Amino acid sequence: MTAEPTGSDTSRRTLLKRATVAAVPTVASLLGGFPGTAAAGDAPNLPDYAPIPAASVGPALNADGYFVGQVKGNLYWVTDTYYQAMFLTTREGVVLVDAPPTLGHNLLRAIQEVTRANGKPSRVTHLVYSHSHADHIGAASLFGKHVVRVGHTETRRLLRIEADPNRPAPTVTFDDRYVLRVGGERL
Repeated sequence: MTAEPTGSDTSRRTLLKRATVAAVPTVASLLGGFPGTAAAGDAPNLPDYAPIPAASVGPALNADGYFVGQVKGNLYWVTDTYYQAMFLTTREGVVLVDAPPTLGHNLLRAIQEVTRANGKPSRVTHLVYSHSHADHIGAASLFGKHVVRVGHTETRRLLRIEADPNRPAPTVTFDDRYVLRVGGERL
């Protein structure tokens, strides 16, 4: 429900509307016309910038659209050049940290690729949520109902409110610190 505007609110709104209407043509003329009419390529005085360094573009993706690399030991990272996740292979299964929807099924492929090469089980047993946002855990439902989901208490609270089937709430929560031990590894 919105309150009716008072006299001062009405005059302030009227003033802002008039100022905006008056300013648009002025700004457009200063910028050389209305949007869509500027041609930056025709401006000879634009500065020259250095090309984007190759390292800033990220690693080359494989044919499936992802890159998987070893961080150290049994810890790996996966990226699609926009989002990343990491996973730890153990003798009991895989601990995955985050599951961005842009990576989705490529996480499963990357895990399968690494575990096949190192002789470890490929089943994801634990999924650690860095936080509740869909761009980080929007593919969490791909790992089934039996995965142990670890997250902060606040993450659980927010996910229960959201009730998004793609982001099930954590089954194990913590407030300050949590050390996860799985298959002889510690995270």
